[in-house]
Amino acid sequence: MGADSLVLVACPLCRARDGFLPLRITKTDLHIRKYGTLYGGRALSEWKVCGRCGFVHQNPRPSLEALQSFYASGQYHPPELPTDMERHRDFARWYYTEKVEYALAAADTKAGRVFEVGCGLGGALWLFKERGWTALGVEPDPAQAGFCAQSMELSGVRQGLVDASLSLDGKVDLVFSNHAFEHLADLDSVMKGVIRVLRPGGHIFTAVPTYDRNRSRLSKEWMNSAHYSLFTHRSLNHLMAVHGFEEVRHTYRGWRKEIDDLWHVARYTGVPREPEAQFEDPQAVQRYINIYNPARSAIYAPLYSSYAKRVQFGIAMGRMAALLCRSPREFVRKAVRRCLRALQGATR
Repeated sequence: MGADSLVLVACPLCRARDGFLPLRITKTDLHIRKYGTLYGGRALSEWKVCGRCGFVHQNPRPSLEALQSFYASGQYHPPELPTDMERHRDFARWYYTEKVEYALAAADTKAGRVFEVGCGLGGALWLFKERGWTALGVEPDPAQAGFCAQSMELSGVRQGLVDASLSLDGKVDLVFSNHAFEHLADLDSVMKGVIRVLRPGGHIFTAVPTYDRNRSRLSKEWMNSAHYSLFTHRSLNHLMAVHGFEEVRHTYRGWRKEIDDLWHVARYTGVPREPEAQFEDPQAVQRYINIYNPARSAIYAPLYSSYAKRVQFGIAMGRMAALLCRSPREFVRKAVRRCLRALQGATR
């Protein structure tokens, strides 16, 4: 499959087929090589703004069939799976807890059934299960789906793709999605599947990378071959309105650990609405990404360079200090184990 197999697509939201505005993206794409021949030797993907609704998306791109086959064959993720389960669960708590709690607070639901779109290694679903929820999910990567079911003891996870044919044994109260929607090549089909499994009045939590209100270069690095759409809260509201959802809340500042990240919660009303009120000015979007976004990245760089690593270090030190006060013996045990793990990694 060569470059000539890339296809021009209609806007994933409003279905416009022409009038796209070009975008300047970064000169580095760390993902494109993993796609093999799908990009025909190109070094970068191409990104456009829809000239009608202002939605930012990759165009042209590999075909829907090629992308679905790629994900279902397990080629996107590295083949290694976690072997230290305690460390994996510690990471899950660190990475997902705030997002899970934000979703639960916005949905105002204590317990029930949750379904995750693209559940990866099962960290979020495991936290829901700890809180008494029935945890269900679909993951396209066969190895990761197997890891969820076996190592994470999430029997409700299966391998596959979310599309309009999705079915479950009963409705769910909450759909959860963390950094999955930007990877979805057919948003309408996914939303139709979500509607099939979500109860009336249920909620969907969506965390996605974003270029808007950015504080780092990462916001433009999100525009790479692994992503097919980049959202703002207005474009997510556009998608949700068409399928009968209304926003409950959103934030661009929900998480201290990763910046240029949008969280969004919507409630399923079952009443589709016209999306025009959520359209964005295409020229303003193009101007923001090409001019203002890089300027904001430069201004915020002194504060937010390596921000996630600094926050992670601070949280780890706080936890270790608390553990030392609570149980010195357990503190020593964990410190020794981490030192040994570091030494093993250094000798490999």
